[in-house]
Amino acid sequence: MNRHIIITLLLIVFTIDSYSQQNPLYSQFTFNRFLFNPAVAGSENLTMLKLSAYEQWVGFKNAPKFHCITFDSRIFQDTRKPRRNVRRKYSINKPGTIGIGVKIFNEIYGPLSNTGIDATYAYHMKLGNNQLSFGLSSIVSHFRLNSSDVTLSDDEYDQLIQGNPNKRWVADFNFGVYTIAESYFAGYSIQHLSQSVLQWGATSEAEFEIGRVHYLMGGYKYNLNLNVAIEPSMLIKLAEKGRSQMDISVQTRFKRDYWAGLAYKTGSAISIFGGLNVTRYYFGYSFDYNLSEIRRFSYGSHEIMLAVQLGDTAKRYRWLNRY
Repeated sequence: MNRHIIITLLLIVFTIDSYSQQNPLYSQFTFNRFLFNPAVAGSENLTMLKLSAYEQWVGFKNAPKFHCITFDSRIFQDTRKPRRNVRRKYSINKPGTIGIGVKIFNEIYGPLSNTGIDATYAYHMKLGNNQLSFGLSSIVSHFRLNSSDVTLSDDEYDQLIQGNPNKRWVADFNFGVYTIAESYFAGYSIQHLSQSVLQWGATSEAEFEIGRVHYLMGGYKYNLNLNVAIEPSMLIKLAEKGRSQMDISVQTRFKRDYWAGLAYKTGSAISIFGGLNVTRYYFGYSFDYNLSEIRRFSYGSHEIMLAVQLGDTAKRYRWLNRY
């Protein structure tokens, strides 16, 4: 791998072009909306533990890989009251209004990787038959460049690659607004609020800014009968200094236990996905057929999603009876 390739990989993470891999590209975003909007944490009145693993361009050497574990829940329920002095001092902590979430992630872009943790606070308020939520995330992540995976010509020295340090800690923030009702959901979020700047390698000129990315999401559920529902949804990614990308999907649910659908990433891929729910456990899988020339060198992109619902919702969550 030469100098030009490694610089391209760095730009993949730090440039603002939405076709780049600055943010992971999970296919079945409706399975875990919390990945894109912190206000989703606890919004469903469920305690959920989810795992997502996305392997992009399988068969292509040094292809991107994204793995994350998320946990979100509603706290301060009527059945789990905080201490009276806390409730009296902080009136905002009404029963059932606070959501929390944690995300642990690992992103690999060839020799460059990013590992971190995201802690989220969300506030939910009831507006008639709807719910309006606000969320804020604080992220700490660790960028690493494995120089041993980079090969330069014998007489070439690159301060960007071979200089020190090749590891950096970064702090960042995300903010989101989200609304949900029985038949629809919609949200807006902005990631990388702090626009952190990394100084890389042995030169002070090698600075990379993590640009902001805006997300718009929405979806609607059409009940065809008691057992079948069709749910079109959309996720728009807007980069402040680059092109946008839209994910459009349509899924069909059967008896709330099975789902299948198709999705289209503009200029990128077509996806087919499906999943099932067995008691408290959920499993989902998606396959992406790449539309670019890279499809000749890979076996497509694959995503596996696993989830488990913790606790008994009917007994633990009484505040929000929307449905």
